[in-house]
Amino acid sequence: MKYSVDTSAILRLSVRSYPRLNFPSLWAKIEGLIADGHFAATELVLTELEKKDDDAYQWARRWKQMFVSIDEAIQLSVRTILADHERLVDQRKGRSGADPFVIALAEMNGCAVVTDEDLGSEAKPHIPYVCRARNIKVLSVLELIQEERWVI
Repeated sequence: MKYSVDTSAILRLSVRSYPRLNFPSLWAKIEGLIADGHFAATELVLTELEKKDDDAYQWARRWKQMFVSIDEAIQLSVRTILADHERLVDQRKGRSGADPFVIALAEMNGCAVVTDEDLGSEAKPHIPYVCRARNIKVLSVLELIQEERWVI
């Protein structure tokens, strides 16, 4: 695995910047990463997509192999992450419940996180803030494209 992917990155790809209809070659490359086991997310990302965007969710359902079940090892890693960054998840303020799992998956597999989130702060940490504190590489969707040296 090379990338642990956040809901925001899939939405950036699908809805905001690179719709499949207009960027089929990019989507073919993403799907190639999935087929090779390099582009993954926890099943909570799929749950979030179901609530956010029907097109992105329908696409994701066709690529079920990218979604990792949450096992005990991931849960233990999430506990450690939340012990250090308890404000990462705050349901009252709409903070994502999938975020610590995205980070845990990356940390456990020694891979980068792909997200569309901004850095955040200690008071309001987002995925990049926590990843920086834990020495986990973070990429935006554009940085993923550049990292893979794709020409679209």
